[in-house]
Amino acid sequence: MAVTKIWAIKDSLQRVLDYAANPDKTEYDALAQTLHYAENDAKTKLNESAQLVTGIHCRADHAWEDMRAVQERFGKTDGVVALHAYQSFHEGEVTPEQCHEIGVALARKVWGKRFQVLVATHMNTDNLHNHFVINSVSYVDGKKYEQRRSQYAEFRAASDKLCREYGLSVVEQPKAKEPARYARMREAIDQACEDASTAEDFHRALYRQGYIFGSDPNRRYATIRARDGGRAVRLYRLGEEYDLTAIDDRLRGNYLLYGSGLYERKHPTRQYTPKRYRPKNHYTGKGILQIFFEVFFGESQMHRLYLYYCYQLGILSKKQQPRINRPELERIWKDTEKILAEHAFVHDHKFPSLQAIVDYRKGLSRQIESLAAQRAEIVKQMRRKDAPPELADQRMILTCQIAKLRKEDKIAEGAIKRIQRTLESNRIDQENRNQHTNNKTRSRDSSHQR
Repeated sequence: MAVTKIWAIKDSLQRVLDYAANPDKTEYDALAQTLHYAENDAKTKLNESAQLVTGIHCRADHAWEDMRAVQERFGKTDGVVALHAYQSFHEGEVTPEQCHEIGVALARKVWGKRFQVLVATHMNTDNLHNHFVINSVSYVDGKKYEQRRSQYAEFRAASDKLCREYGLSVVEQPKAKEPARYARMREAIDQACEDASTAEDFHRALYRQGYIFGSDPNRRYATIRARDGGRAVRLYRLGEEYDLTAIDDRLRGNYLLYGSGLYERKHPTRQYTPKRYRPKNHYTGKGILQIFFEVFFGESQMHRLYLYYCYQLGILSKKQQPRINRPELERIWKDTEKILAEHAFVHDHKFPSLQAIVDYRKGLSRQIESLAAQRAEIVKQMRRKDAPPELADQRMILTCQIAKLRKEDKIAEGAIKRIQRTLESNRIDQENRNQHTNNKTRSRDSSHQR
């Protein structure tokens, strides 16, 4: 079983700062570091006379110089400098030589026609794995490697094909990350099934929660989508419990237990009761004008009759119930929580300026990098067979600390962006006010000259 992954190598901010301070260091530092990691002797040495490192269209011991020469030749030395990929095998499934052989064959098949590739097999863990460092610039035409989903699919398909040829296992269905809106749709469907016993009431219950249910008989699949827009989701994507057949069974069960009026009992409609007025039947002691205004403009039977006919004729409009869009409310509430968190962050730390927040983020980045390095070392120790069990607890503690710092860093980043937008908006408003003042001054001076 081979697990694959590929990602781009870019210069981080720290490396950019290092480059500015030291002219001898260029953006190729990222490429050099990746190659150095892949060629690590402690990981790739098989014995005293053999090393599982192979260069494709480049020398294994001078891969950085060869890739650098191609990038300088075509003048593409910025941006993404390389692609880093790996292919990991299950413990005990392949030998080091076989692992390297598969890796070289995979690299030649996927990238060998246009790109330089360094293939290195690491044996420092129980899971033998290959590392691929691909030059981002083609040595054939100088075009850059464009990382797309289709290319990763090609890479994984080629890896699976080679594994089958060598008689190895293959991951048939890799896990995919599910959108968060799917969970909210499931909750809405569950609530609607509890409140309804008929299909019409089910549609009403979903609409009440901010969703529209589509079950056109001319269409093959039933769908659900938010009222405020967005793409419709087919029910089968939510699971077997949420397809049209399962929903019909749940509604049929409610109908047998509670009848057809379940939705009305749970959400009764409010009956409008008109306000009753006591008619004034005596006008003793009042003048003619006072009686006239009371009849036609006061709280009298004649005035109420006048309003009634205005309503029937459409002169007076009916009050409309406010529309409740629950997905939109959830989005607004999340934005509000984000703003409150940023305000609390700035207020608690009492930052005197925007630069203080930026410096604080740099400190957080250093802490995260330090904790991540410690966690990586613990993970490396856990891969050994004689690893102590307390390492898992240490890794969990470090993971929680990193997650807390990353959350704080995200809040700080949002606060910086919000402050910058506010300052920019204030600057534009000030320029507009100054422009308006100047225009008024010019018009006043021109009128005096006349």
